[in-house]
Amino acid sequence: MRLINRQVLGDYMRFRNETNRSLADKCAPHAKRAIIGHLRSGERTTCSPETARAIERALNAPPGSLFVPEVATDYRASSGRAA
Repeated sequence: MRLINRQVLGDYMRFRNETNRSLADKCAPHAKRAIIGHLRSGERTTCSPETARAIERALNAPPGSLFVPEVATDYRASSGRAA
């Protein structure tokens, strides 16, 4: 799953008074503190579907408001066929 906007994630966290650690605790075992920190800083833009759902649930954000499915852009790479 791809994070739509890291600023929006940060805004949700501030509004809910969540730190990276407190959010990770609420999302355990699907999200570690480092993953949340990397998403907030922009170092990472993707995570597993389970992590994305856990973060949205913990922040009481509507499903799909923070993350969208990542779509493969190269058919040959995604199908396992040689180029």
